Amino acid sequence: MNGLKLKVFLGMLVVLAAATVIIIGFQRKPEKIMELTVSGGFWARREKYEYYSNGSIVFNDPARNRSGSLVMPISINDELLQRMKTILEAYPDGLKLEPGGGADYFIYNLTIYSKGRTVTYYWTDVSGELPGELSYLASLLRELNSFTSGYSKIVFYLKTDKLVVKKGETLKILAIAFNPAQEDFPYASPTPCSPDFKIHIQAPGGERIELYPVGHDPEKPCIQVIQNRVLEAGGTIESEYNYTFNEEGTYALEAFFPYAEWSETRYTYILTILVQ
Repeated sequence: MNGLKLKVFLGMLVVLAAATVIIIGFQRKPEKIMELTVSGGFWARREKYEYYSNGSIVFNDPARNRSGSLVMPISINDELLQRMKTILEAYPDGLKLEPGGGADYFIYNLTIYSKGRTVTYYWTDVSGELPGELSYLASLLRELNSFTSGYSKIVFYLKTDKLVVKKGETLKILAIAFNPAQEDFPYASPTPCSPDFKIHIQAPGGERIELYPVGHDPEKPCIQVIQNRVLEAGGTIESEYNYTFNEEGTYALEAFFPYAEWSETRYTYILTILVQ
């Protein structure tokens, strides 16, 4: 009799343990914070990207039988959440930008899940210039999606605290290159004295100015040689820039990585700043 009771007791322990595992697994399931579908174009593109609170991105393209995933480091996930917050504050009820013309264009449907609400943002690649807050979010999503879907080898973007500044204000800008892959990303710089990134800023009056990282002296003599460099697997390169905006209007920052124009693979990122 005692043996039977022991077997029953042990069986109950097994059932409870299994139930506990299921409950814990359910509780730890990451929350979906955004979903983006990209459709249209002359080849009838249909891609879906899902973004989760733990920093993971899941990509699926059933039409071409393609899929992929990416787990962002905390720093990039925090940046994505901040940009999501920015667009929600600017357009809490969503946004719909109709196409301005053309027949073959891509349609973007972005759904954000926040505090029990579902907010939708719709635009196309012929909708004209996007509002700054949407452009800021969409540009980072484009970089992350490009790697997740296998189109690029790294993630490159510009980060700043403000998209609108006052005349005479100095703004800090970060250029960031991240290698989520399991292989190193080799690149070359025209001189060991030069930065990893090349950034130009276009002022409203048409003046084009090259920016240099904080602490870099462009006037310092430097031997002109080609230096091979590596962005290691899982590694990040970051440079800080400061610029004082002395003219009202719209400034366009254009950043490149790697620095050399002749690089076989070169990434470009554009950031718009409004000065009032």
